[in-house]
Amino acid sequence: MVKRDLMEKLERIEYLLEYLSREIETIKRVLGIEGGIFTILEGGIETYKAATSEYKRIISFERMIRNMKMDNISKEILRILAYTGPMNITQITMELKRRRGKASRLTVTQKLKKLMEMGIVTEEARGREKLYHYKTES
Repeated sequence: MVKRDLMEKLERIEYLLEYLSREIETIKRVLGIEGGIFTILEGGIETYKAATSEYKRIISFERMIRNMKMDNISKEILRILAYTGPMNITQITMELKRRRGKASRLTVTQKLKKLMEMGIVTEEARGREKLYHYKTES
């Protein structure tokens, strides 16, 4: 319930920011003014729009992760890849250890293999290194 309320609030904020953008454009057009404070306001609005969109994306991702039938280590590996981008096994293991207190390359390797079989993670060979990516959409 709280997440639904938060999503509704974020959508309302997006709507109001869009409305504010249109109003600023109208004022600029009527007054024939460009730049100055309007540029600053428009930049701020775009920043808040981007932040709101990112918050919605994170909430949707977390909702999806929580509903998946998998162990907590696999879920955390998905979070690591989704939020930090492509990483190799050593980097994933180090980040997992930082977050959970312990981690092993063997466990990470096994979890990544299962995530790849599920089609959620992809592997990219870069020379001798393999990078793992969270697969956002097909």
